[in-house]
Amino acid sequence: MDKKNLSVGVDLGTSNLLIYVEGQGTLFNEPSIIAIDKATQKVICVGHEASKLVGKNHEKFDVVRPLQGGVISDIELIREILIFTLNRIFPSEIQSIQKLVICIPSEITNTEKEAIVKLGHSLGIQNTIIEQEIKAAALGSGIDIFAPRGHMVVDIGGGTTDFGILSLGDVVLSKSIKIAGDFFDTQIIDHVKVVHKLEIGLQTAEEVKILLASLTGPYPTNDDDEEMVYEAMGRDLVSGLPHSVLLDAKEIREILLNCFDPIKSVLLATLEETPPELAGDLVDSGILLTGGCSQILGLREYIEDIAKVPVYLSETPLTAVVDGCKKLLKMTNKYFYSEV
Repeated sequence: MDKKNLSVGVDLGTSNLLIYVEGQGTLFNEPSIIAIDKATQKVICVGHEASKLVGKNHEKFDVVRPLQGGVISDIELIREILIFTLNRIFPSEIQSIQKLVICIPSEITNTEKEAIVKLGHSLGIQNTIIEQEIKAAALGSGIDIFAPRGHMVVDIGGGTTDFGILSLGDVVLSKSIKIAGDFFDTQIIDHVKVVHKLEIGLQTAEEVKILLASLTGPYPTNDDDEEMVYEAMGRDLVSGLPHSVLLDAKEIREILLNCFDPIKSVLLATLEETPPELAGDLVDSGILLTGGCSQILGLREYIEDIAKVPVYLSETPLTAVVDGCKKLLKMTNKYFYSEV
C-alpha cells in the first residue's frame, strides 16, 4: 500500500478501541484505557497494558477511560490515545493518513461530534468524518442499509445500549440508555458486597459476567456439562482479610434480569415510535444484535419474546463496527468532506 495515502477506520468504543487500516486489516483491538504520568502528563501506556493497572491505585499515574457511559469524559485524552496508538501502528506516518472514519456511540452531542472532527483535523487529516456505531455495525454485519426497507440494530456495548432503526442509508430513529456491560459489572460488585459481604474488583466482576451471565434457558455449563460456578476472590468486609465465595449462574441471572428491565422499556419505546411501514419490515428483517454483551446466553430469545419478531446475533459482534468502517472508507464520494 502507498504509505502516502492511508485510509483508517476507528471504532471509538467505551470498552474497546479498534483501528482498521485499509489494505492491512484491523491492527489494533484493545481496551479504551490510557495511563497518564501525573507529574509529566505524558502517556505511559494504552490498551491491554493500561487495563492491567485498573484498580491498582498508584501515586505516580492515573488510569482513565476517555469515554464513560457513551459520553466523552476528556477529549484531550482521546486525542492522546489516538496519537499514541497510531504512532504504534505506523511510527511517524500519521501525516500519511488521508481518510479517517471515527465511529462513535449514539449519545454523543453535536458539540462532542464537532470536537472529534476537529481532533482529526488537528492531526492533519482533513478528510475526517464521524458515523454512528449502530450504522457501521449494520454495514459490518452485512445488512444492506441503503435498501428501501427498515432494519433494527441493538448494540449492547460497555457504556451504553444503543437502539437504531435504519433505512435508505440513514438512521431514522435512535435511542440509547446508559445500561450495558460496565453497569452489569458494578451491579455484580454491589450484589456480592451486600449478599456475601465481600468486596471484589471490576476485573473480577467482568470475569463473573463472562462466565456466568444468562437471561433465559439453561444456565452456562462447563465441559463436563455441569452448571458453572465461579470462585470470586476479594476482601472480606467483616474481617478485612482476603476471602473468596462461590457464585453461581442463578444469582447472576437474577442480577441481569433486573438490569435488563430498563433496556426492555427502551426497546419497546423504540418499536412504538418506529414509522408503521418500517415497523412492518421488521417482521421479516428482524432485529440485529451486536456488541460484546450481545453474546450473553439467552439474550436472543429474551429480545425475541419481547419484540415478537426474529432476532439475530451478528456473526462478528465484537468487530461489526470496525468491519463497517471498511465499507465506509470505500464510499469516498458519498462520505468524505470537511465537516467543520
